[in-house]
Amino acid sequence: MLRRGLADVTHVDLAVADLASAFDGYRIAVLSDLHHRGHGDLAWLRHAVDVTNHASVDLIALLGDYAESFKWAPVLSRRWYRHALGEMTPVLARLQAREGLVAVLGNHDHYADGEAVSAWLRRLGADVLVNRARRITRGSDGLRIAGINDTREGHYDPSAGCDLGDRTPTIVLSHNPDGLLHLDPGLRVDAVIAGHTHGGQIVLPGYGAPITMARACGPRTASGWVPNARAKLYVSRGLGEQLPMPIRFNCPRELLVLRLRSGIQQPA
Repeated sequence: MLRRGLADVTHVDLAVADLASAFDGYRIAVLSDLHHRGHGDLAWLRHAVDVTNHASVDLIALLGDYAESFKWAPVLSRRWYRHALGEMTPVLARLQAREGLVAVLGNHDHYADGEAVSAWLRRLGADVLVNRARRITRGSDGLRIAGINDTREGHYDPSAGCDLGDRTPTIVLSHNPDGLLHLDPGLRVDAVIAGHTHGGQIVLPGYGAPITMARACGPRTASGWVPNARAKLYVSRGLGEQLPMPIRFNCPRELLVLRLRSGIQQPA
């Protein structure tokens, strides 16, 4: 049986213009691309949950692709998903954050059954932000967490469910980094947090990732901060892999802890 290694924990600061002091230090744990295959060892997921809970974050964001599926095999994919999600449920149910969980869907969720996956996420207590936004308040101050549906397989809203006239600081969750390319230019976006690429899974010294699965990412920008003209974009390497290539080379799994900061400069 192929066993997954444990994830690296990446702590990242994100400067947000005019972020209220009440949100300075607000932390979001990001778990992306679980791709659980079912009948497999779940030590990696239990470790990820333990690390997340130990970090004592304000919010947990799940970025899609929760199990394994193939577009050309919808019946099998639904069966695999039902089994894999059932196995993960008692582990993920232990996740704890002061303001709970939010989640989006990925392409593999749609290959299986996006509605069923959304219902499973809601049973876990997650607020499913499929073209929806959640406003978090501290007194009169606000922070907006928005989610866009998968841009390859889902129906996506370029406004991510937001009022374009609302200039509240906004973090957009998008499974695919290319969601950034589809956002309405009038939408305030302080950062997009994405997954999908798995960091390339295989990263060659001197070259980078031969495969990124996203137009926004190049061989040397398959994960981490991705330069672009629209908004700050961070791409997580995620926690899993998808068959038929369930291997990683020079590309460890990643659990991201994002800390929002006010009054500091973001590194280029």
